[in-house]
Amino acid sequence: MKDTFFAARTGLAFGTFAVLAWAAPARATPEEDAELQKKLSNPVADIVTIPLQLNINFDSGPYEKTQYTLNVQPVFPVKLGDSGWSLINRVILPILSNPATAPGQERKNGIGDVLYQGFLSPAPHGLIWGVGPALQLKTASNDRLGSGKWAAGPTAVALKQEGPWSVGTLATQIWSFAGSDDRADVNQLQLQPILSYSLSPTHSIAYSGIVIANWDQPSSQRWLVPLGATYSILTRPGGGNPINYVFGGGYNVVRPDDAARWALKLQVNFVLPK
Repeated sequence: MKDTFFAARTGLAFGTFAVLAWAAPARATPEEDAELQKKLSNPVADIVTIPLQLNINFDSGPYEKTQYTLNVQPVFPVKLGDSGWSLINRVILPILSNPATAPGQERKNGIGDVLYQGFLSPAPHGLIWGVGPALQLKTASNDRLGSGKWAAGPTAVALKQEGPWSVGTLATQIWSFAGSDDRADVNQLQLQPILSYSLSPTHSIAYSGIVIANWDQPSSQRWLVPLGATYSILTRPGGGNPINYVFGGGYNVVRPDDAARWALKLQVNFVLPK
């Protein structure tokens, strides 16, 4: 019942946003939309965005229940004087609804561990890239919603955009350095492939998924490798600030025993004026 209520509320919110966007006229040139769509595929673009990304993971955990993650992911670039360089600040705040993992447990809802990524990036000339620190904060509101550890490491992105294509990758490796002594250490790589194709100035398709390697796990439980796709729609409600909608899903072709098999992704991306 709680699963259904959570999904219904989330679906209603996303549906309301979609209706408002489709009902409003767009007031931008195709060239402006095409350029913005490229920036939305670029993790170190010079734009302020607030993506709200809902991931629904099916058949998760030992009892094969549904797990929900709503990621609030604000991105705020800061120009570093007249150097041509920028610091791209990215925060990922997960709001989780995790099913039981042991007899007698109930579903647990709350905040997970926040991840900060800071990319130092030069003005784009051909290859787009950025590099900097990543910091995972011990912010989970319950032990079942986080690692119980503070962790840090490097993060980097490299991207090439030519014609309708955006091709690249974003990689983050973190190691735990503090936290609860009775919790497992964190030694994790996250690899996010970037592969998108623009169908029109306002529509695009892309690969969906983040490859994860937990290096301290046995080889049979180490990798999560998803294979998925998304469809993206760029809108300008009332001729105002752009809103980008992303719909998609995928299947985990390689996964640990308790990881989800299928996933559904719904995202609303608000683009704000600087």
